[in-house]
Amino acid sequence: MTRSHRSGSAISLQDTSIQSQRARILDALEGEPSGKSTIDLRENHGVMSPAPRVLELRRMGHKIETVYVERFTPDGVRHRSVALYVLRQKSALTATV
Repeated sequence: MTRSHRSGSAISLQDTSIQSQRARILDALEGEPSGKSTIDLRENHGVMSPAPRVLELRRMGHKIETVYVERFTPDGVRHRSVALYVLRQKSALTATV
């Protein structure tokens, strides 16, 4: 399965490399000003551990805010402290993720 990347290229959900996961997160955050939750990034973007990838993106210069929110998993379980990542500013220095 692939998703269209904002740059026009395709991002494969089958590619589990760190670089691909970072690219999917960055693309998802650029496309959603209100942010993406850990649950959404896992379920819809194929990133099983979003927190380390977000940390790497921050270290690359991207300004990503974490807000904790209440969310339900697809199976209906309520979680009271789910990370919601919001891209505040994309790094101008980073050409690749």
